[in-house]
Amino acid sequence: MDKVSVLLTSRWNWKLLEEAKKWGIERPEECLSCGACVGACPAARTSSYNFRKVVRDVMLGNEEKVLSSREIWYCFYCFYCTSKCPSKVEIPYFIMRLRRMAIERGYGGDILRVVISTSINLMERGVSVLPSDYDRMSPASAEESMVRLRESLGLPPVMRVSEKAMEELKTIFKETGFEDEVERIRSGKWPFKGISEKY
Repeated sequence: MDKVSVLLTSRWNWKLLEEAKKWGIERPEECLSCGACVGACPAARTSSYNFRKVVRDVMLGNEEKVLSSREIWYCFYCFYCTSKCPSKVEIPYFIMRLRRMAIERGYGGDILRVVISTSINLMERGVSVLPSDYDRMSPASAEESMVRLRESLGLPPVMRVSEKAMEELKTIFKETGFEDEVERIRSGKWPFKGISEKY
């Protein structure tokens, strides 16, 4: 029979928790491991994602295991977990910070390369998903369907972002370094390592 591993505070490693707190992420150590987040999580229904495993490894100081795993990339920030958590642990914010740390360590490039098109759309058009993205096999058909839908709702046929808003977005992208990061990922100049399929 396997021994049950008890997570004693004497075994905790506070390094990742302290790093998260610098970014205003509070209370991940208050996780009760009750499973309410996992039970509510849409990503957990279709993947191996389990925040309880992630927070446990964070508390034990298993940095490389957490940051190099695919596990932290399954969350899509719906915040349903936070609404169910009795301790109000800010799970999506914590996952955001872990992802950022993973990127800084060179992990996650294969995931980012898949979603980079949404960043490029945002920088060039002001919206992350274009109608043509819905149907890559027949983009013209997707555009036509979107025009019909918008007109049926009394909206202009095409959504446009104003020049002023685009200028503001471009300033934000430049000042935050987002533009440079997108270009480094798109060009392959960011030295990414592969992430682990096993957790």
